[in-house]
Amino acid sequence: MQSLPTDDDSSVGQTVEVKRSTAIRHLTEMAEVATDQLRFRSSEIGWPLEELWVSGQLLEPIDELEHGSVVLILDLQPGELPWLAVHPKAEWVGEQLRLGKRPISWHNRSIAWPAWTYRDRRVARFWSATHSLDEAVIDGLRFGHPLNVVEPSSDELDAQLRLELIASRAHLRSILDSYWDHDWRRDHRSGTSPEDQLWRAATAVTEIESALADTAH
Repeated sequence: MQSLPTDDDSSVGQTVEVKRSTAIRHLTEMAEVATDQLRFRSSEIGWPLEELWVSGQLLEPIDELEHGSVVLILDLQPGELPWLAVHPKAEWVGEQLRLGKRPISWHNRSIAWPAWTYRDRRVARFWSATHSLDEAVIDGLRFGHPLNVVEPSSDELDAQLRLELIASRAHLRSILDSYWDHDWRRDHRSGTSPEDQLWRAATAVTEIESALADTAH
């Protein structure tokens, strides 16, 4: 389950102080698992992960990190994976990468959207389904070499937030429409509860609206 801005969500990666070398080791381990799982892409099991990007303090020249973050790009459309929403395929990928056991937070993103978000504006790709682990990026993180960091302009961020607000509002409406439906609630008894899904959808709309207000200043 991708991380939320709360301190009591035990299902997300723990944001604790960690050495840079330890965090990089976790990145390479995740990349190894992601590459190994590529053998299932053409099978019934599948493997929807397309890219892994790093963000947070790992992109800064410090040794003791209080925040490291990864972004997972998945072969899902925006309507299936709006901001903070959960999706069975994304959850399964997170379990395979053992994200909940690593001292790194994470976010899931649709393949149709950029890896950066209003929360993590500077990102660098370190793994892809096409090229696997990017050793140059890992070396850059490890030794402080220049990285190909992607960062949106203010206009790009504003435009993207407006798109995501439309998707998040539609997602919230769909949950509200189904919230008291007996069959829908029964289908969500396992996994993420209806209450949590509603809270996530409402939080996503609120966060994006606040981020948009900030870009206007």
